[in-house]
Amino acid sequence: MMLAVSATIDVKEENELIACGRIKKVFPGCNTAEGFYSFYDYIIPPNASRIFIIKGGPGVGKSTFMRSIADFMVEQGYDVELHCCSSDNGSLDGIVFPQPGVAIIDGMAPHTLDPKLPGAVDEIVYFGNYWDEDKIRNHKKELIALNKEVSRTFTRAYRFLKAAQIIYRDWEEANTEGMNFGWANQQAAAIIHNILDAEPVTARVGRDRHLFARAITPDGMVDHLDTIIGPCKKKYVIAGKPGTGKSVLIAKVGQAALERGYNVELYHCPLNPSKVEQMVIPKLDVALTKSIEPHVYSAGADDVVVNMDKALDPAVEKKYAEVIAENQEIFFGLFNRAIGFISAAKDIHDQMEQYYAPYMDFDALARLRQQILEQILSTANSQKKNGDTELCRASL
Repeated sequence: MMLAVSATIDVKEENELIACGRIKKVFPGCNTAEGFYSFYDYIIPPNASRIFIIKGGPGVGKSTFMRSIADFMVEQGYDVELHCCSSDNGSLDGIVFPQPGVAIIDGMAPHTLDPKLPGAVDEIVYFGNYWDEDKIRNHKKELIALNKEVSRTFTRAYRFLKAAQIIYRDWEEANTEGMNFGWANQQAAAIIHNILDAEPVTARVGRDRHLFARAITPDGMVDHLDTIIGPCKKKYVIAGKPGTGKSVLIAKVGQAALERGYNVELYHCPLNPSKVEQMVIPKLDVALTKSIEPHVYSAGADDVVVNMDKALDPAVEKKYAEVIAENQEIFFGLFNRAIGFISAAKDIHDQMEQYYAPYMDFDALARLRQQILEQILSTANSQKKNGDTELCRASL
């Protein structure tokens, strides 16, 4: 999968962008069995210089606004994180520039965000200043009805995801009974030794950052792993059937790194956000990832593959073969039905956009975008002069 800022960028332009600044794509929130689950608190660097929080309705150009700024900054050589929307594959929920410590974030529901240090760091950018309110009010009845239908459709999606999670748990337990977890613990210990080389636990605990690398979207399960763990020099691919301890292993390695003072990125399961699916230690250029349906990761020639199925008792697998087959069929049926509801919700949301977009002053928004871009560049130049670039980069 190619790294891209926008689906409209052709291959030549895309390669030019990659040569300038690194593009990393993540999901700050996700449609899960627990409903919409947000890690928005982890988007922004702890020592951020500037945060712009955009407020405005659907179809007012928030995503296009952010994407245009991201395109320009990447061309100038700045790395960027694109925080993608799990409910609309073509949209962004936020962008972050690690070097200057600047973020622009969509602060509207379901991931409402307000300034924590208004004036000093954060500011609200209200797109409502650039629409014709009287004309939008003429469609109040339609907007209320559509908004209600969007909520109802997402609620149905989350019910089906919850049902899928329950079936998946039954699938896991069938395998868990036959697992040799002593062997699994040995694999975790070996990886910790290989990565950390017997480093001692330190007085300073590292910082953990939580996001999603994959998301359940209107187009099914989508991931951006090539931009997250793809660039890492050392990768461990943890394969195995449900219930074989893959997430536990990855979490153990992440905890060991934190205890030794390393900052760690933890990427959670879209279905069950309490589980960790990927882990990256940026300073060591090391990543771990699960590989299992419906989110298989193809290991490269230099990747280390740990197959947790080796610890499964074949007799127990045979004993529960019919149970597992039934669980598979039911799980994917529920999972795919949930995706259908998420897709339907997007279609309804798209209808809401037609009541906003025609009444926006996009020329004025373009001028606003230029003003904010100049502020970002000014902040970046100030960071360079003060030598704070690496500090902001390290905060992510």
